[in-house]
Amino acid sequence: MTLHTRENVFYPPVGIVHITSQVAHLVAPHLGGKQSIHVNTSAQPNSHPHLGTVTTLMTAFAIGEYLGRHFNLPVKLTFDQLENAPGDKRCEGGIEYQKSLGDCISESGISLADQYMESFHWVFDDLSQRTGIPYQLCSYQDFQAKRAFRLNLLKILQRQEEFAPFLAPAAQTIRFRFPCPKCSWVDKSSQTVRLVEVSEHRAVLSSQCFQHGDHQIVLSETSTDFIDTNTPLRDIAKGGALIEEGRESNALMVMCDGGDWAGVWNMQIFCNGITRLGYPYTELPFRFFAPIITDWSGAKFSKSLYVRSNAYEYLPEGLANLQKFLSVYGKTGFEKLWQEVSSWPKDPKKLFRNYSIDYFKLVLEE
Repeated sequence: MTLHTRENVFYPPVGIVHITSQVAHLVAPHLGGKQSIHVNTSAQPNSHPHLGTVTTLMTAFAIGEYLGRHFNLPVKLTFDQLENAPGDKRCEGGIEYQKSLGDCISESGISLADQYMESFHWVFDDLSQRTGIPYQLCSYQDFQAKRAFRLNLLKILQRQEEFAPFLAPAAQTIRFRFPCPKCSWVDKSSQTVRLVEVSEHRAVLSSQCFQHGDHQIVLSETSTDFIDTNTPLRDIAKGGALIEEGRESNALMVMCDGGDWAGVWNMQIFCNGITRLGYPYTELPFRFFAPIITDWSGAKFSKSLYVRSNAYEYLPEGLANLQKFLSVYGKTGFEKLWQEVSSWPKDPKKLFRNYSIDYFKLVLEE
């Protein structure tokens, strides 16, 4: 008996599917006179996008297309480029330092972030053309400069003892950090970061570089000093900033992220954090999570830098990253991938589940 066939693909209902037959049913109560839909997604450009990243980006566009057509509203999509993610690391004096993707220059003379973003641009251009959804890219450099984002960071900084237990349950250290102005190395775990002074409207922070000693920044709604954050801190401050944007534009704010950010993370970090900042639960962005792509053991199909070199060498080479995907499967394979993913928002049973690498091998080989 051959198990890997379409006839043996099942869609058993999960919790939410028992009470709705359309994804739009879940969104409708949140619409309330909104004039547009704004979808937000993000990723670290630390490699060419692999299958999981591509399907997440496709899910964001597919959800936007589906909701726009169902509610007859204009849709736009923003991609937050996280070029502040680690591009290089080193340990000095027992402290781990990192240099961001945006500050690491490749052999071609551009940053690692810009080098890998070339593949992302291709994906966005293709999906925008397919769906008619315009998109814009927002660098972390630009996002951290937004007034609402900085004000939310300031509020968390002023109440570190309250936020630390769930933002950093192990280390109890909230990771406000900023690069050395001379060499761009950052204290990754914020071990040397100190709060010099803080008031309602501003804070002064210091950190220590292993090469150049102490340096300081000022955090306020109008300051221009760059401030870096780790994922939980950014997630909360960003969510609040999206709420502020939705208020100004009267848009339904929709976030679409990978399924590994669902569940406990979404409740403990995102929802808990934003409501502690004072935003009502009813104004939280509607958050979708793309299905997780799993390996043979059920683990998330991840970038090799998070597992082990050659961890996925048993897989067809084309699934490793977009460049190899296109060389193996071509644009026809990308079309098959889109036809699969674009069907998910139309059926809750397809959207609210995970898919294995073997399943996508079946899709691509049909």
